Amino acid sequence: MFLDLPAGRYFLIQGRTSQAFAHFLDQRASDDEQAVLLDQQLIGPAGGLAIGNLPLPPAVTASLIDQPLPDTPWLDTLRAIAAQRRARFDIGRIPVFEITRRMGERLEKHSPESRQETYIRVAAAFHRARRYALATDRCLERGIAMRRILARARCDARLVFGVTLPFAAHCWVQAGEAVLTDPLDVILRYKPILAV
Repeated sequence: MFLDLPAGRYFLIQGRTSQAFAHFLDQRASDDEQAVLLDQQLIGPAGGLAIGNLPLPPAVTASLIDQPLPDTPWLDTLRAIAAQRRARFDIGRIPVFEITRRMGERLEKHSPESRQETYIRVAAAFHRARRYALATDRCLERGIAMRRILARARCDARLVFGVTLPFAAHCWVQAGEAVLTDPLDVILRYKPILAV
């Protein structure tokens, strides 16, 4: 399963193409197999992955919202709601590829202890915001909004896209091995395929 972020679509490769891609990843693809992958634009002319080779985050082992969260100030909750509305507006007028490109580099400025406090505070605000803003089928806007807020706070986090079969897609925000947007049991259903 692939995510073509510039085109905004998921697609599945099967049969000969799937086998050729597996051989390519193992560095044992024949010239014919490389030609098939080039024709399908899964690799570039230089033999590299056409979509880049971004490292995925570590496997998740915990979720911040599975633990008791502190009461969050109303201002933080309002910021979470406003950020999600802004993300929804942006998704309607800007390609997701461009939105994720603009997120820029991940920044780490705080000490590990203060970062953890920020992660918990932001996760609590977004969790509380679900009572006042639509939460169903809004993982992309929630993820973009949370990722932006954490970036402004100079906290490293990744927006992770995952899939499962029969086909379903989901995205979440992850810091290290911890999920910030969803319960752990929800995320464990999905295989990560891209992180920004």
